[in-house]
Amino acid sequence: RHNTSSTRFSAYAQDTYRLSTTAGYLNINGGIRMSYWSFNKEFLLSPRVNVTFVPDRAPRWLFRFATGLYYQSPFYKEYRMPVADENGNNIIVLNNEIKSPRSFQFIGGADFTFRSFNRPFKLTAEAYYKLMSRLIPFEVDNLKLTYAGQNLTNGYAAGIDFKLFGQFVPGSDSWISFSLMKTNEKLNGVNVPRPTDRRYAFALYFTDYFPKFPRLKFSLRGILNDGLPTTAPHRGRDKGYFRAPAYKRVDVGLSYGLVTPDDRQRNSGNFLRHFKSVWLGLDCFNLFDISNVSSYYWVTDVNDIQYAVPNYLTRRQINVRLSIEF
Repeated sequence: RHNTSSTRFSAYAQDTYRLSTTAGYLNINGGIRMSYWSFNKEFLLSPRVNVTFVPDRAPRWLFRFATGLYYQSPFYKEYRMPVADENGNNIIVLNNEIKSPRSFQFIGGADFTFRSFNRPFKLTAEAYYKLMSRLIPFEVDNLKLTYAGQNLTNGYAAGIDFKLFGQFVPGSDSWISFSLMKTNEKLNGVNVPRPTDRRYAFALYFTDYFPKFPRLKFSLRGILNDGLPTTAPHRGRDKGYFRAPAYKRVDVGLSYGLVTPDDRQRNSGNFLRHFKSVWLGLDCFNLFDISNVSSYYWVTDVNDIQYAVPNYLTRRQINVRLSIEF
């Protein structure tokens, strides 16, 4: 049983500068955030800046860069620390010497807008590197996160993201994205992936109308993500880990427009005039009935050998939906 009282103070200031030069348009947003927490007597100072630039000779391009020093104040479960009492039993104490995990970040990206098939499109690319220190390591036990309660590790996260967004048909958005990412930490002297290390991710969302049936719309969504690192309970990743299978899923859907913007004039004399649009939809989630692993249930035999029994997510599912826009 704990009775804890603490006080937090925080403040921030920021400003934006806009400059039009012969080279192009420059927007600079800078700021600083300050905070103090009486629980661990920690004073934090966090500066950050965000710069965007649109070249005058290439107005379809937008370049951006951001950097800053960020802190994530630990929440209650992160500073619960297990210790052994005089009888050798583990008890939980609140670690008032805990420090906020720190991340020094660099992010660079670019946006390119263009027209193709007489439709607007936007291509976005972004690369990032985050140098992290004073991390509080944690492990995933089924659906529970178990924290060490101390600042024990340092690590990094680096990656690159691409996304193409556009309208293949008017008023219907579609996009495709692809990401690569790597995040590591040094745990007990061993370099291991962090529990969030998803090395690749691919996603697709496409919508289109049926020819000659503008009220009938088709949608397709596909997801392919790398599996996350997994280890047995009460056993850190420095002693061994494996990866869960990749997450794979395809969804399809059909929507029929009961009321569309073109109907508003025809419905001006009845109650349907109050609705901008009404769509009735039918979706099939996980079309290929793939058994995706959500977590593992661990079983130990008499020889102290542990076996990972997978827990699976919902398989194929049919969904009916009604969307109303006022």
